[in-house]
Amino acid sequence: MTETKYYQNDIDIWYQLIDQEKAYLETRKIFLNSPSRVELIRKALQNPSERATALKVINYLTEEERQNLFSELINLVSVGHSDIKLVRNTILSFDKKWLLDNIETQAESVLENGTDEEYRRLLELYIQLDDGLTQRLIAKALQHSDIDIQEVGEDFKNYLKIS
Repeated sequence: MTETKYYQNDIDIWYQLIDQEKAYLETRKIFLNSPSRVELIRKALQNPSERATALKVINYLTEEERQNLFSELINLVSVGHSDIKLVRNTILSFDKKWLLDNIETQAESVLENGTDEEYRRLLELYIQLDDGLTQRLIAKALQHSDIDIQEVGEDFKNYLKIS
């Protein structure tokens, strides 16, 4: 008898989940037709309680709209937080040629006053992107006047077994 009660409760929760999923899909569709969608996502990226939703919805924007959010994504990927994997995946979903043509310039604004954390987080992303890009940033870190940033360069040089 108890088993049947739990089973019925599980069925009720399952159908509630299905209903919520349908509601989400409908609401997302309406939101994506909003003329303010890019600016609302831009703002949400700065709010930790809204960021994960923004990072999931951003993938439904046009390529141009996503590119308009690139600087915010680079700023986010350069520091540690609970959504960093979502940010990395969002960045990695960009057209690779466009990404390689634009990422160093955008990252430079972060690294200009960056600490070892920014160098480390960007190198974690770069490793997934391109060897040349990674090696250039390692070389830059190794030549930096900040000993902590030099240590990041050494860490990644050793990790990648670069001579």
